Amino acid sequence: LAALATASVQDDAFISFRYARNLQQGHGLVFNAGERVEGYTNFLWTWLMAIPERQGWSAPAFSILVTLALLAVTVPVAHRLARLVFDDDRLALLATAALVANMSFVGYGTGGLETMLQTLLVTAVAVLLLPSAVPAGAPEAPEADAPLRVLPLLAAGFLGALACLTRLDSSVLVGTWFVIAVIVAWRRHSVARALSTAVLLGVPLAAVIVPWLVWKYDYYGDILPNTLTAKSGGFVVPFLYGVFYLLAFFASYFAFLLIGRFRKRRSEFFANPTARVAAVPVLVWFLYTCVVGADFMEYRFMVPIIPILVVLAAFLLDRFVNVRSQVLLCGVLLFASGLHMIVPNTIPYPVLVFKELNHWPTESKTAWKGIGDLLHREFPGGETAPGQPVIAVQPLGVIGYYSDLPTVDMLGLADREIARDGLLIPIYYPGHVRMATVPQLLDKKVNLVIGLPTYGDVDPSRRSMRLSELAALYSTADLKQLPKDASVLEVPLTPEKVMFVIELRPNAKVDALVERGAWTRIPIERTCKDSDLNVLTRVLAEKTCDGL
Repeated sequence: LAALATASVQDDAFISFRYARNLQQGHGLVFNAGERVEGYTNFLWTWLMAIPERQGWSAPAFSILVTLALLAVTVPVAHRLARLVFDDDRLALLATAALVANMSFVGYGTGGLETMLQTLLVTAVAVLLLPSAVPAGAPEAPEADAPLRVLPLLAAGFLGALACLTRLDSSVLVGTWFVIAVIVAWRRHSVARALSTAVLLGVPLAAVIVPWLVWKYDYYGDILPNTLTAKSGGFVVPFLYGVFYLLAFFASYFAFLLIGRFRKRRSEFFANPTARVAAVPVLVWFLYTCVVGADFMEYRFMVPIIPILVVLAAFLLDRFVNVRSQVLLCGVLLFASGLHMIVPNTIPYPVLVFKELNHWPTESKTAWKGIGDLLHREFPGGETAPGQPVIAVQPLGVIGYYSDLPTVDMLGLADREIARDGLLIPIYYPGHVRMATVPQLLDKKVNLVIGLPTYGDVDPSRRSMRLSELAALYSTADLKQLPKDASVLEVPLTPEKVMFVIELRPNAKVDALVERGAWTRIPIERTCKDSDLNVLTRVLAEKTCDGL
């Protein structure tokens, strides 16, 4: 109910929706017809989203229904995991209560992304392998001559493969569980048992993954997704950002209130061999999060391991100091969790919270969906219709999906050349590492640069715009490289608001809109004014305003 009450769909989900739409329309698994670039990281989820596209249903609504169902299944699977760790029904129930009280977990019960499917699959793998991963000598460890658990191992291999198809980085968690299971089989039994375990896990995994990788290499010319290149920007700064991201996650849930209990009881918790084993994948995932520089969405990277984290939380909450302090503590922790849903931004940096990430449903004409709808009305027929203008955007998903126009991703997620050779953005932010240059957009025959949608009041007296006024719309690149005949278009969104668009190259359909007065064309002044820039755009527009 909490997930449904806060239902939303994020911009990145619409990237998968557009890939799925092109797939069912016969263009292949591509963002733009004829351009084979793997600009998604969720193969299985994208294929699943082809169902509503084929049936003519709403893909965003369908994604919400599916993720709600996945949430409902993930909760009892996580309860089973906690039961395996504690061997105590009451503690397992408390861990499950802590899970559904975590608003990052519940919030991804919608969102349109593959996060909950990934969480369900990696948690199911943990449930299947944890009995095989308990070290010898533990009270719950099976006898040394216990038969090999063939079906659970085969099922874990298959579900692990599906997890990797859902998100490739699931291989970090799945691989860790596989390695633990093999090592424990060797230490508890024999080398032969370890080899048998590895084969039972590896055969179903390879049977699914290898054909997929072969197809990817044949179809896209690469095994790794293009997004990996687009998001790579050094090591030290992203790693430190990842550390800050992890600290911010625990701070935003007031986990520091449990530090005292953790100090007193950590030895008791880790005396449980099953708990020690369950903690290993979490630590590996923390390291992975730091190495890749984390993420900017409401702690999305944390969701797959929250079913394990709440096991520790339940253990720390279980012992009553006294009723009053316990009720106060739980109340404060619940309040901290609720903040993730009810305030505009719990922590302004490093993540955007769900309210800021929500782009559907909305009927606002100034929202990204409203922009996409307007472009679709002005240029009907879809991306393959003749004479369509090519647009360039930074938020690729919603505008690209609803406009259905040929679209260039200015951040390079769905564009190989920009991902490899685009300008490095001077301020690190996950997923926003490179920016298309003006020459790159010209080479790609872009007509309209929407960039990061920028708005202004309707002003009949406006006669021109300075380059510094366009810095928010198209940051980092040197706008002095704009063609001499480039101009700005005022696109009316409401009677009071217009959107500014850089017209990079002429287009007959755009000219027709200007001639009939629907859109207004104004010239660009090759000047910069300091008052046009804020602290952020002053850094990003350094190339543009240098010497002006």
